[in-house]
Amino acid sequence: MSRTQMDGRDDLKTLQAVWNQLPQEFKTELQQRLLRAIDDRCKRQINSGNYDATVALGELYEDFVGTIADDDRFSDAVPRKVGEDHASHLVFQRLVDELEGRNTILYVYDRQRVRSRVAEVTRYFALLRQRFVGEEYDFTPSLTKMVKMDIQSREKPKWGEDGKRINSIVRDIYQEVKISEPAAEFQEAFDSTGDWQDAIETSLTLVRELCHELGMKGLAKYQGRAFERLYLQSVTDDNDGTARVVTASTGGGKTEAFLFPLLTYALTASQANLNGARALLAYPRTDLCDNQFERVVHYLYTIGELIEDDESSPFNQFPLSVNLQHSSSGKVEIDCPECGGRMSAEEDFECSENPDHVIDYVSTGNRAQADIFITTPDTLHRRLMDPYGQNQFWKRGYPPKFVVLDEVHVYTDQYGMHVANLMRRLKATMRAVAEEQDPVLVASSATISNAEDFTKRIFDAPRAEQIKPYSKKDIEEMDESRSEGLEPELEEIGWEYLVFVKSTEPRTVQIPQGDDVYKPRSEWEEFDETNVTNLSTMIQVAFAFYHTILKERPEDDDTKDKILGFVDSIDSVKRLGDYIHDAEGAGGNDDAGLYSLRKPDAFLPETEQTNPDCPKDLFRGSAADHETAVCEPLPPNPELNPCPVYEAGECWWTLQDDFLESMDVYLHKSGRTETPDGSRVNDDEWDMMVTTSALEVGFDHPSIIGTFQYRAPMNIPGFVQRKGRGGRDPGDQPVSVVVLGTFPEDSFYFHHEELLSNPSDEYLKISLDEENEFVRTQHVVSAIFDYVNVRHQDVSDEIYRRLEIPELIRILEDDRDEIERWLDEAFQSADPDFLEGVLDDLTDYVGLTEMALAPHDQLEEAGGFEKFWEALRIESGTKSKQIEREKEQLQKLLTQFEILQGVNAAGGTDE
Repeated sequence: MSRTQMDGRDDLKTLQAVWNQLPQEFKTELQQRLLRAIDDRCKRQINSGNYDATVALGELYEDFVGTIADDDRFSDAVPRKVGEDHASHLVFQRLVDELEGRNTILYVYDRQRVRSRVAEVTRYFALLRQRFVGEEYDFTPSLTKMVKMDIQSREKPKWGEDGKRINSIVRDIYQEVKISEPAAEFQEAFDSTGDWQDAIETSLTLVRELCHELGMKGLAKYQGRAFERLYLQSVTDDNDGTARVVTASTGGGKTEAFLFPLLTYALTASQANLNGARALLAYPRTDLCDNQFERVVHYLYTIGELIEDDESSPFNQFPLSVNLQHSSSGKVEIDCPECGGRMSAEEDFECSENPDHVIDYVSTGNRAQADIFITTPDTLHRRLMDPYGQNQFWKRGYPPKFVVLDEVHVYTDQYGMHVANLMRRLKATMRAVAEEQDPVLVASSATISNAEDFTKRIFDAPRAEQIKPYSKKDIEEMDESRSEGLEPELEEIGWEYLVFVKSTEPRTVQIPQGDDVYKPRSEWEEFDETNVTNLSTMIQVAFAFYHTILKERPEDDDTKDKILGFVDSIDSVKRLGDYIHDAEGAGGNDDAGLYSLRKPDAFLPETEQTNPDCPKDLFRGSAADHETAVCEPLPPNPELNPCPVYEAGECWWTLQDDFLESMDVYLHKSGRTETPDGSRVNDDEWDMMVTTSALEVGFDHPSIIGTFQYRAPMNIPGFVQRKGRGGRDPGDQPVSVVVLGTFPEDSFYFHHEELLSNPSDEYLKISLDEENEFVRTQHVVSAIFDYVNVRHQDVSDEIYRRLEIPELIRILEDDRDEIERWLDEAFQSADPDFLEGVLDDLTDYVGLTEMALAPHDQLEEAGGFEKFWEALRIESGTKSKQIEREKEQLQKLLTQFEILQGVNAAGGTDE
């Protein structure tokens, strides 16, 4: 055996001995440090314009030695007879090899330099060309002007053993209850304080068991604070009207922070036999409503199972119910909590796999009563005025206790004005129905910096409190009395990548055909013209992104292989989705499979070779002609084995193995998911989903590893939410790609990319102009109908749905003083003269509908002096009857109008 072989075997034994002694978490930590160091170096080179970024292993090793020099975990693992220098060399090489084996880094050139996988893919973006089947890439137009890369740390709240145990939370709440008085509704419902406390203990115990069943032995500390404050505010008389806003990173558990205390209150109210709703949860998107509805259903199912298994439970029947309301709630589908089959609202939530699996504590639509209502602000706006809301809320003994506005950062501009005024109307109505019951007002968001001010204003609350996980900076800024004993509640869980691609200018490019490819441009006679647009860049980036990015496949975890793309118009969803679908190879046209033009054919088996430009002969070496050509097992070295195709960016080196198949593209728009041909789908077979802001919040698919944004986003908080859709698991390292066009806003964000990758608090402030006179006027009018719906329940239906105008006129005249007090209560900051003016205008307008359509004798032949409101009134009955009635009334109006025109033409009247 040679000396070299002996040294190699000794090194292997030494490495094995040291490696086995290193703690696994320390090895993982070292790998992460090493990868981050490679990424940071590549990032600096890319941002300086060098897209062939590489990192010398020698430089990395120097940093590595410095990292472990004083770490006892390393020195304790090295045997005395083995020097730490030698051991560090061996461990360093092992770490590099493992990273390369996982495809997170690539050896380049002479195996003495490396490049991160994301840097390699970014290189493809930087060199993109517009390709068509059958054309040489030399003449195809470039699509990318510049590329930048950023890396940001990801943090999440500490929970489990590092958080606060459920038992401790329950104990602290109950200790506080013992020295508190019941809330007003419980004082009336329970015979004694002891009964009230027993109901609280039972409810807390059941929710504690729910957490244990869900695998949550401990919550994050901020979740524990939210649980304690919100639940105590709901069941005790210690409710000073403070609104709470829960803020944490995307995926940081905000929902459980308010949902667990809400469910606990609902269970307590159930034991008190309170007649009324328990909670209103409003979400800004119907998709988010559906997502949270399914979450609540599964929580309720688990609660029901726990009750069924407990023979001593005081609940003799299922205690809670949930209702979903929005424009398309009747078509919602959820997973069966028993077997994973599908349940549809259209089938009364009967499982598609097992008809015996039916859940009867859920409902959709505006007729069913429930304990928990999940809806949108727009639907709630109608429920305040119409008979459905009257039956669900105001005819019952108590109005909802919890009012939740999730993803509150969405409520900005006019939408924010709308929601702020809606909250004032809602609170006024709740006080009118049950003055003694104070609501618990809760907001939540991952992307808002002025949380307390905004929450106070949108709820019109006297004060607001932010509940969030404390960072090191938060603790340092606290008073010493508050910060004593506190520790940071956030931990770093890795990082995320952001790549910014700047498109070239839109233009028309000539591509020579036939023999003209060998001639100077001035002599071209035969050529095609192609248009280059911003959308062209996005299409090609979509190919490169999906087919070359690392798709992790952990053995015990979900596959990470989906890309979610965002655009800011429904039209762009369709166009972009169709183009990607067609060019991917699924559209059946001549340009199918464009991604395959970049396959590294000399690396792949002969049967997979589709790259017409791959210079396979350069890499055959001593192989016989019949054997498959094989590239070196690393990207070509321009000095040793140059490959012009790779250097031009037309060989996507990482496009191998499971990346070789066309992706399935789905579109999501207007609340529905469909394929590019328009077929509606509910399966999970998509690889890339193109959508709008509809999936910006609450779409938490575990397999999404990357997102893209086409063109400048509408706002910074929204973009932060969008990139947060990818990589929901702690171990993920998601990639977000932003393709920016040539418009001024695109250029601004490219040159100030930090506003998107790491925005300061200044750019996460949400503005709210709730005093806007035009929006306020609309809501003052609506508030008058709120009053009618609550104070005149016997006739409100006739007024609201059938235009019973005489009755409305009577109420406006007889109840004038009470209506003014109602408006003052709802809009306390508004000028009383303004409120009276709106009421006067509405009264005058309603009075005008008493007038005849046209005051002229000849109209008697067409039906007489019918009043405006009579012509527009819809008779009660079936929809078909209503439609026929509308047709008749419209025809009648047309006839009268034609008669009137004839009279005016003859000079009969100027009316």
